[in-house]
Amino acid sequence: MFIDISQAPFVYIREEVESSIPVTEQIQQLLAQDQPFVLITNHRHDDRQDETAEERKEKALFFKKVKERMRQLCRGMIVVEGEKPIPAAMRLVAATASKAFGFAVKFAASEEQAIQQGRELLAGDQ
Repeated sequence: MFIDISQAPFVYIREEVESSIPVTEQIQQLLAQDQPFVLITNHRHDDRQDETAEERKEKALFFKKVKERMRQLCRGMIVVEGEKPIPAAMRLVAATASKAFGFAVKFAASEEQAIQQGRELLAGDQ
């Protein structure tokens, strides 16, 4: 996974790109910039089925550690659905996750729509 900050404040989670830097370190680098951002991803619920229980546990502990900082800086996450809409059950999971994360989780049909939604989320700061 690669956290692409080249178009900040729009930060892309690139599942299809591998990075030599661990995801946890990439996120820490993002948070260290101390700037509001919006996450945009095409992440699907089955992308990480190969993770072990131990890897999921470590990731959960990390996100618990940075949760407050994420709440301060992340204005939302937008999932680009593409041609295959996300099922209602997954949207419900996202709504629950939204409350736990402390930021909005939204859905967009295209990357262009995701950017527009991201602009709206960032404009809420002003």
